[in-house]
Amino acid sequence: MKDKSEKMKKTVYFSDIVRRLFIVYAITPAFCIVFLCLVIVMGVWQFTVRVASQDAITKVGSAMESAVGAYSEKLQALSKEETLLEDVARIDRQVEVYGMLYQLHLTTGYKGQLYILDGQLNEVFGSGEEPGFLVDNTTANWGILREVRLQSDRVSYQLVNDEKKLLCVGTGIPGENGPAGYIVATFEAKEFERLLTQVSPDMIVTDANGWVFVTNHYGFQDPLDRLTHDIMQASGFIEHLGNTYFLSQGRVLDNTFRIYSVTSFDIESEMFRIMGVFTLFIFAATISITYFTSRKVANASTKDIHKIAEAFERAKKGDLEHYLDIDSCVEFQEIGEAYNLMLDGLKTNMRENQQLSQLAAFAQVKQLEAQFNPHFLFNTLDNIRFMSKIDPEATDKMIIALSNLLRYSIKDAQEEVQVEEDIQYTESYLTILKIRYNRRLTYSIEIEDRVRRCRIPKFLLQTIIENAVKYGYADKETLHVSIRGFQRGNDLIFICEDNGSGISEAMLRQIRANLQMPFNNKEHHGLYNIHHRIRLMYHGDYGVSLESRLGEGTTVTLRLPFRVGSGD
Repeated sequence: MKDKSEKMKKTVYFSDIVRRLFIVYAITPAFCIVFLCLVIVMGVWQFTVRVASQDAITKVGSAMESAVGAYSEKLQALSKEETLLEDVARIDRQVEVYGMLYQLHLTTGYKGQLYILDGQLNEVFGSGEEPGFLVDNTTANWGILREVRLQSDRVSYQLVNDEKKLLCVGTGIPGENGPAGYIVATFEAKEFERLLTQVSPDMIVTDANGWVFVTNHYGFQDPLDRLTHDIMQASGFIEHLGNTYFLSQGRVLDNTFRIYSVTSFDIESEMFRIMGVFTLFIFAATISITYFTSRKVANASTKDIHKIAEAFERAKKGDLEHYLDIDSCVEFQEIGEAYNLMLDGLKTNMRENQQLSQLAAFAQVKQLEAQFNPHFLFNTLDNIRFMSKIDPEATDKMIIALSNLLRYSIKDAQEEVQVEEDIQYTESYLTILKIRYNRRLTYSIEIEDRVRRCRIPKFLLQTIIENAVKYGYADKETLHVSIRGFQRGNDLIFICEDNGSGISEAMLRQIRANLQMPFNNKEHHGLYNIHHRIRLMYHGDYGVSLESRLGEGTTVTLRLPFRVGSGD
């Protein structure tokens, strides 16, 4: 009794539970979702930046490779003409070379200048003003001419910082003792500047030594227009002069040139920081307001549950004069009305039992039923009370199912009903249990057609199921309950089986012995009530038998007379 009293006292603070549930299961998940969304957005944005950077490098590199490659092929083709140095002096041959350059310009979109030198570095042909590094004979020992002399059988690339920044492409004209001449094509940096405007990140193109050829970002160069050493070796997220950047790099033209993609993160990082702080502020304010205002809302929302729980507790203690007056939601109104009708029905039954005291057996049946109904209803409401913390929609279904059961309990004063009717309301009870336990509970019902019109005591099967669920989960995660009804000779047999925790041999002997007692001397009265109701109503070798193995499950068998009512 002390435990029950403490349990009822705890329900007084159900409103506090509702408040905590609202914060834990509504506000906290919402905060986590928003925070996760911010993280995902940041991650997607960073991924997009990486992809965009790589795409930009690929696009710029491909354009340079394509343009320079086209000129390189023509240079190699010219170098293989044995009489090129003699023929290019002719006007008609010069026209052909100019035509070739014009066609390359149209095809690639990039204009290059072509220069042909003999072995003494004298210009034989030039499409433009000869650059200073070709005019000065000292350049034979360095720069593009040195590279060509060392590797006259292939195309060489080099950046030259003359009066203008030039990308030089050169190859040699084969001779007996080294190059017989040189063919050099040059591209001004401005030819590739418009290429950088076609991609979103800032771009820097340098040679292998870090000398800048073309760029639209000027934060990484030193006064000599060369990238600093740490930037040349960096990649990914970097810090530079107090700013954050994402840096990617690629290589083109036989690794002679490098392309850097630069994306600033300062504005975006500040934006995400502000969004995070703002989100934290909003949720902190929401939780604070909810904590101080939810008590009144929680009390108003749960007052009817407290009133119903208190009423059932009073009824359980024998106080049948406390009626419910509920005027809130429809479901609670129905429970209140059904409860009041139940009280009237119970009191009527008790008065009738007193008037029919000479029929001792009938009076005992009524007494057992009067014990049974409040006990069942109180346990069901207890389930509803706890489910309301988790799933309001499921609670609504449980309340409707309970209303159906309450109507069934006070529908009429008959002791017996058809099996089919009792099964319908047993399924309502199983609906309540299924909502509560979800996938942890499964059940099956198999009733022969000839059995469905038989008459049995009300709520006969429900208590068996209640016991199976109450004790079957002791050390089990899931439970399956099956009900079978069939005819065996002149008997009606119901078998309720579960695969729950089972009963120990000692407890099984104790329960069986209690079933044979004239009065129940144990606190577990469900099976005892069913057994003695059957014995008192049918005065035969009928009742309850019990089989169980610890850890394997329990089987309860009900044996009744096979009777079909004449009025059916």
